Amino acid sequence: MVYDIIWPIIPVIGGYFLTYSLYRLNLIKKSIHVSIWNLIIGLTFIISAGAGFLLLIFLDLGIKLPISPQLLYAHVEIGLTMALVTIFHFHIYWKSARTMFISAKRRKEA
Repeated sequence: MVYDIIWPIIPVIGGYFLTYSLYRLNLIKKSIHVSIWNLIIGLTFIISAGAGFLLLIFLDLGIKLPISPQLLYAHVEIGLTMALVTIFHFHIYWKSARTMFISAKRRKEA
């Protein structure tokens, strides 16, 4: 099965830059920008995890449904999109996220 990488990512990048631009132009508050992307992260997780869970149940029970390939395709595509949204999430929360990558001693020195 061939997976598309570009087509699911284009609207996500466009949507992020749209909401980020609206925030930077003071047309929306940062909290709205963050809330939109937190909602997108939550929805993509629920959909991708739900599809993966169903596929796991079908596999364990030995059930082969005609929808299984489409479900696997959706699971992978949404997972790829979720990975990109996670990068945006780090961009939004960079100041607090960097604490995971920089030791407490170095943060106090800076």
